[in-house]
Amino acid sequence: MRRDWGMTLVVAALVVLSGCAAIGGGTATPDPTATDQMGSTASAASTGDPTATEEQSADADGDGSADATVGSTESATPGPTETPAATATGTPMPTLTPESLPTPSDGQSLPPGVAEDGEVNETRVLVAHIETANESGWRLDHRNGNDTRVLYHADGTSYERTAEGVTWYRDGVRVTNRTYFGPPYRVSATHNTTMGLDDPTGTITFALAVRLSSGNYEWAGTTDVDGRTLHELRMTGTKGAGSTLGHYTGRLLVDDSGRIHRLHGEVGENESVADGYDYDYEWGVETVPRPPWFDSVPRGVAEKTPDGTALNVTLTGGAAVPAGAEFAFRHNDTEVTVTLEESLDPGESLFVGVREEGGERTVVSAREPLDGEALLDLRGKQTKLSGTVTVDGAEVDLSFTVGWLDF
Repeated sequence: MRRDWGMTLVVAALVVLSGCAAIGGGTATPDPTATDQMGSTASAASTGDPTATEEQSADADGDGSADATVGSTESATPGPTETPAATATGTPMPTLTPESLPTPSDGQSLPPGVAEDGEVNETRVLVAHIETANESGWRLDHRNGNDTRVLYHADGTSYERTAEGVTWYRDGVRVTNRTYFGPPYRVSATHNTTMGLDDPTGTITFALAVRLSSGNYEWAGTTDVDGRTLHELRMTGTKGAGSTLGHYTGRLLVDDSGRIHRLHGEVGENESVADGYDYDYEWGVETVPRPPWFDSVPRGVAEKTPDGTALNVTLTGGAAVPAGAEFAFRHNDTEVTVTLEESLDPGESLFVGVREEGGERTVVSAREPLDGEALLDLRGKQTKLSGTVTVDGAEVDLSFTVGWLDF
């Protein structure tokens, strides 16, 4: 079964936040089904400082221009360029008091997490947003201070573009030119691994958790945006990490199903030095962009054979891995170099296993499934094949990892 990493990140974020609340004298992990506000159960984590800019890695060549679109397949045609764009937050907004806000009328339709008296359970708002985001494609323009990024998620495919580069992700395969050091491109494939958090949209889930855990919100009526009626939730106070700030505002626009359409405000030590932040969602997106160099780098998937005796790496698209390429094969205490005798083309597989005979272990590789005699069972341990290859003059880091690490 495919893991829902978006919800896993939500749970992880809330655990972190609740744990830090305990250090500060708060109570235990918030219950998403509770009717009280998240502020009564958890505080923001010190690692989730709402003034901090979400970490963005540097890219060797900064190439993030001219994308093509891709949905559930990899045969898409070129599309328009997507440029990270900041959305203005408008005029500064005050932090309101609950008494200054209206109360929902009897029978008023309200989003998940909003009670009949207008009080907001921020945890339930976040969980409802993630649940609906898993059911619908979306695009997000995100701004945090001077940093901007554009993200997409549709039909199991994710995409992120920042000033440093582009990351594309689907089913454990991550393709990016956002690299700190070394080759300008990196392709990794993971399966059943310890972390499995390579989806670039996961950081936004955590960032939203931090935002909603550091402010108290109240229902402030409805507003019409592009013909859709949205519920306005306004920040009425701070909590957790937000309580240490001199200036912190927030305004949420949410639809009846719980999808966040907009979250924006200002945050800082005081109003004169405050930075704006903005999450501007577009819903119903069906296709995800991809960078222009996408098909010029090899990409593939990895798994262990059903009997667990070999790592199976299969190229699924992009360029071929040239003959002579060298990879480091690692399993438990075994580490050796595997050299391709001939190129590995899209659609082809490479099988690598460990054979033990006479007390000695050797690593064997082939293009067809290996003879299982004397092969070690690789299940239950992490197995990895990685190396740097040169394709049409450009270096690409390739990494294929299957299994869990022992701690």
